[in-house]
Amino acid sequence: MLDSEEPSKVVEGPEVSPESVKEKLVEHPEVLEVAEERKKRKFTWSGLVLMGIGLLVIALGLLLNSGVYSIESLIVGIGVIVVLIGILRILIGLINPIVPEQLR
Repeated sequence: MLDSEEPSKVVEGPEVSPESVKEKLVEHPEVLEVAEERKKRKFTWSGLVLMGIGLLVIALGLLLNSGVYSIESLIVGIGVIVVLIGILRILIGLINPIVPEQLR
């Protein structure tokens, strides 16, 4: 039954070479500036929020005081992981993308 069906036609657009993308970015550096600003706003604030949530989870885990091999350790560990993810998101937001001069 599947063999009798006609294959669907794939509509392909014009191929975009890396060289043409680089040329467009060199001609219009404001595109890179807008992308950099959006990335900074998105990742920096979300990283700060994640770090805050992680610190709250760590504080909650430390307030439990239920012992070494308990849920306290698990909650603190999850909090540390969330804080590390927040730090990585902040770093991603602060690292600048390439500048048009590097494309040449």
